[in-house]
Amino acid sequence: MADEEKTKSWWQTLPGLITSLTAAVTAVAGLVVALKQVGWIGETPAQPPTQAQTQTQAQPQPQARQGTDAAKGPDVYSVTLPALRDYRLGDYTYTLLAATLSPQTTEKDALRIQVRMTNNQGFDANFWDQSFRLVVDGIPGAPTSNLNELVQARTAKEGTVLFEVPHGAASVSLQINYLGEQTAVALALPPRR
Repeated sequence: MADEEKTKSWWQTLPGLITSLTAAVTAVAGLVVALKQVGWIGETPAQPPTQAQTQTQAQPQPQARQGTDAAKGPDVYSVTLPALRDYRLGDYTYTLLAATLSPQTTEKDALRIQVRMTNNQGFDANFWDQSFRLVVDGIPGAPTSNLNELVQARTAKEGTVLFEVPHGAASVSLQINYLGEQTAVALALPPRR
């Protein structure tokens, strides 16, 4: 009976190691999200407006200037998005919902892009700034926002990615990267005010 095969522990198998690693990463990501939500790390979540603030915000705003988006306020310009707005990278779909451009400094504008990430996978996934780059006149730049969310398995979450765009940029495209896959989306910025 000395020739009997020894049974291996599940820790010694590749699927067991992958399962253990996935569980550990998911647990750490969940802990980080929980700590961020309670305000122990990162920014403190914004409180809902009080009734007095809501009444103040409901007062009529001045008419927007020519070329601005009246619904968003003066000096906020809508960016026309391409007809194709859903981009699939592996088991994840990124949907461009809206984009606006507003003055930030005398040299730069703020480009805000609202994106929805749909996680079609069986495990949680990161939805963060690291997945996005803005290529301005051939030069890639990182976002200045702090998007860092966890999208649970088979769910979707929306977020906003913020970029700085120099005045006079001729060519602008949004790069979306996830797990080695990449796509680029050309954006048509409104003409300079």
